[in-house]
Amino acid sequence: MEISKINAGQWIMVSNSIDAYVFTVINETELLVGYLQNGLKAIKEKVVFIDGKWEFKSSGPNGSYLRGQEEALIKRGR
Repeated sequence: MEISKINAGQWIMVSNSIDAYVFTVINETELLVGYLQNGLKAIKEKVVFIDGKWEFKSSGPNGSYLRGQEEALIKRGR
């Protein structure tokens, strides 16, 4: 996937296995996305484009819990 074609409102794949919804395009190599952690908790976190794929910006715990409409959107999925 070309990174220049990513827009808010799209679903992408992070770390080759996690469906993530793009909330904000920060720049062409960094996004703010929402995803389900362990299939249960809706989380918002930054991802970066590295070596041709989207990866979490931080390797440790980072991000915030989603609530309300954002949480419902992530739990519904694609």
